[in-house]
Amino acid sequence: MALANVGWILASTGLRVLLIDWDLEAPGLHRYLHPFIEEDKELSSTPGLIDFFVDFATAARIEHADGSGDERWFEAFASLVRYASPVRGGFESVPLEFVTAGRQDAGYAVLVTSFNWQEFYDKLGGGIFLEALKRRLRQDYDFVLIDSRTGISDTSGICTVQMPDDLVVLYTLNQQSIKGASAIAESADRLRRRKTGEPGLRIWPIPTRVELAEKDRLDAAREESRRTFERYIGHLPREDRSRYWGRIEVIYQPYFAYEEVLAPFADKPRQTNSMLSKMEAIAGLLTSTPETPVEFPRLSESRRLDVKKRFERTRAQAGGANTLRPRVYVSYGREAEDVVTKVLHHVKGVEFLFRRPMDGRDTEIGPSWDDWIVSSVSSSAAMLACIGPPGLVDSQQWEVKLALERGVRIIPVLVGGAGYEKLPLFLQTTQAAVIESGSPEALERTTERLARDLEYLLVERAGRPSSAVDPDDPQRGQWGESAAHDDRALTASVRAISDDYFEVTLEVAGTADKPLTGTVEFHLHPTFVPPAQTVPVVDGRAVLLLRCWGAFTVGAVADGGRTTLELDLAADTTFPQKFTAR
Repeated sequence: MALANVGWILASTGLRVLLIDWDLEAPGLHRYLHPFIEEDKELSSTPGLIDFFVDFATAARIEHADGSGDERWFEAFASLVRYASPVRGGFESVPLEFVTAGRQDAGYAVLVTSFNWQEFYDKLGGGIFLEALKRRLRQDYDFVLIDSRTGISDTSGICTVQMPDDLVVLYTLNQQSIKGASAIAESADRLRRRKTGEPGLRIWPIPTRVELAEKDRLDAAREESRRTFERYIGHLPREDRSRYWGRIEVIYQPYFAYEEVLAPFADKPRQTNSMLSKMEAIAGLLTSTPETPVEFPRLSESRRLDVKKRFERTRAQAGGANTLRPRVYVSYGREAEDVVTKVLHHVKGVEFLFRRPMDGRDTEIGPSWDDWIVSSVSSSAAMLACIGPPGLVDSQQWEVKLALERGVRIIPVLVGGAGYEKLPLFLQTTQAAVIESGSPEALERTTERLARDLEYLLVERAGRPSSAVDPDDPQRGQWGESAAHDDRALTASVRAISDDYFEVTLEVAGTADKPLTGTVEFHLHPTFVPPAQTVPVVDGRAVLLLRCWGAFTVGAVADGGRTTLELDLAADTTFPQKFTAR
């Protein structure tokens, strides 16, 4: 948010500014620019940073194989101009450009996780290439602002150590954030020190989301923050350092927690402690005038409010199935990359978040990476858990536990020949997708089916909309509340198959005078994948066999949608009491 705001403010003064989304694992900078991106708003076809590096790596491998002898060959690739898109939307006079993390299509996540940064540096001359990139960026722009991955990752060191002249360290006033941010600052400062011992980059520590309640705790946190980061602002004159902290901290404002909106359009100008005033202050730091904030040029009030509306989502938009894409968190290992790639190829309208598969080189993921996982799982509608022959590995067990604690739907996918016995006990009531192996055709067929079920589950929203949906039993009351009418009947039988699990047989049948034909669509509890299952009618009956843990309401649609039936399994006193009580 800070980077998008500061970039917009600087560009509005006439400076040539480039924004780079270098947070490859969790890109999102474009969300703050969406009203000004006139084409491809979801960036599904716009190449970006990872495409830039892949193109260079491909050329480097060819160059090493051919051995042309031209030592400067790579300079032709050291330009981001063809990957940069103008940010306009009615502000053609603002010289702002943006490089996305990469095409946000089905293959993006696999492309990011499979890029070999160690090879990039050790074998392909990546360090020299990045220095050439820096030289070219200095020629093309007045300011280049990089949104970096936090914590410990392959790319965070590039963004915090090699690339910047200034490092802006944003943190909150809890101990974890202060310690984590100071560790990054200390590492960057140490690695960029000159041989004389002088600092090689300027560091700007900035407390954010400062909540003014709890004054005693706030004062203690401010004091700890200043003690920790004071040594990094030695580049300021002594008389300016004491004023720095009170002037730069960003006050928490709930409005910005709900809308990805730029402060110049959300706030009126020259308001003390507004988000806009703080973003202008940060812009002033970067222009070497820390005591003189850069002011956003004045807009007419009608123009400001008009642009603000373009940012804000309405209630109708928020409720639309295709406006806010449902999120799915994907947990998988290296053995499941082909499966994941093919599933994403078939799924539309879903935003996927990924845990990077661990391998021998990734022994530490760091607290910031852990925080990202917690945030990502918590904000997802479902988790796709790919389980191989060893079962859930340690990292997946933690992720699945998070999903259970937060009520996130878990969709297990058995890969690599893993059988149902590899499912944890608490997932054995959930229908798992089994990925067939042995031939490309079988893999394509089964992953396509899984993708179709997943898309139906999350995008089509199985069931009918109602203002009185029971979150624990969402089919209840949605299908007419009658199990028999129109010469059609929905019945069920239940038998125990263990101390905890039950086999349920659902059947829809017609009469001799009016036989049932075609197909029947059963609507189940959302823990089933998919929650809507279509069954062909055979000999006048449609039968669906399920294994489950407890009772729920079933909806059935027959006769091409003309007949709807509903059956509450918990209401049948002939079923086992243990089953109906759950």
